[in-house]
Amino acid sequence: MTTVRQLCVELSDAFDAFGVRLPGRESRLGDPVETVMPELADKLADELLRHAEGRPVVLYGHCAGAAVAYEVARRLGPARVRALVVSSHPAPGSVRREPTWALPRPDFLQQVVTDGYLPSQLLANEELLDIIEPALRADYELVDAYELELYENGAGEPVPVPTVAVFGHDDHTVEPAHIDAWSALTTGPFRVVSLPGGHDLPSSRPAELAAAIREALAACA
Repeated sequence: MTTVRQLCVELSDAFDAFGVRLPGRESRLGDPVETVMPELADKLADELLRHAEGRPVVLYGHCAGAAVAYEVARRLGPARVRALVVSSHPAPGSVRREPTWALPRPDFLQQVVTDGYLPSQLLANEELLDIIEPALRADYELVDAYELELYENGAGEPVPVPTVAVFGHDDHTVEPAHIDAWSALTTGPFRVVSLPGGHDLPSSRPAELAAAIREALAACA
């Protein structure tokens, strides 16, 4: 939720914007983590229906959250979802994943550093790693197991909602072709938006990301 806090502020004049805090993080550090995508998406869809109170929603997911947002959009459908916006993540099923979450601790954490999700200097802080490693492993298992299944068994079901895929010019974790692949997961209008910056667009460039979201949604309307 910290990742998207400033983005929510940037969008708050036009949207009832809020972030989702998954278990194993921040104030939910002691809650059991989620590792099965369909179960998590079911829970989030139910919670969003209660929060929206009949209003349409725009779903935004960054990085692994993009896959989660897509699955929630599948469950809610076009009657509830005005648009799906994803950033900094390949289309689910477009990239072969490996079971990184099952690696021994040193190998797993080194992969997290290589992927750009953990500063290398934190590898020396064993106390902190004890706290954050369970949530990191859960994230990798949640998304990688789900996307590996899609890769091996066929792409996911397209959602009939406008979809916007955003990526940073300097993001080494995702290739433009894998962003373009989101087009196969929607039967609605589709746009790709590229922005200056790297992987962490919501925290590093929230104003530019918010502006891009507004512009893309207007174009998709």
